Amino acid sequence: MRAGRLGTIQVATTFQGVARVQLDDDGDRMRAELLEQFPEASFKRPSAMTTDAVRVIRDYLSGGPSPLEVPTVLPEAGFATRVWKQLARIPYGAARTYGSIARGVRKPRAARAVGQACGRNPVPLLIPCHRVLAADKRLGGFSSGLEAKRFLLELEGIEFRE
Repeated sequence: MRAGRLGTIQVATTFQGVARVQLDDDGDRMRAELLEQFPEASFKRPSAMTTDAVRVIRDYLSGGPSPLEVPTVLPEAGFATRVWKQLARIPYGAARTYGSIARGVRKPRAARAVGQACGRNPVPLLIPCHRVLAADKRLGGFSSGLEAKRFLLELEGIEFRE
């Protein structure tokens, strides 16, 4: 799906939920990552779950509600999984710092590791890693680039510093 300033958004689902949201055109990378997580995967036409997820994401990117209710399938990744669960609690229009997320997962000195977990988030938009800022409210990083993060923060009316 094309999504304006974000470019192409690819969505991959299992029968349980969305396994991957990718904010670029690199279909080969997405397939490789999916096969690593799901070695028995086959690639078929979009399912009803995929179609529904795309609709919810499209609505969100048009100013609609946050797509947090879309079911996701996450790899068991220990610390990263705990971070992703914290990220899912950040409400639409709000932001947290890497340090506050680290404290939320009971690793107060792990702000940098939180950033790394955000960068490995397999379902950006559905788990809102874009809502995490540096301690001084600067953008920090984003796996899909700072322009995409800036767009998403502006969409939600979240204030940040350049």
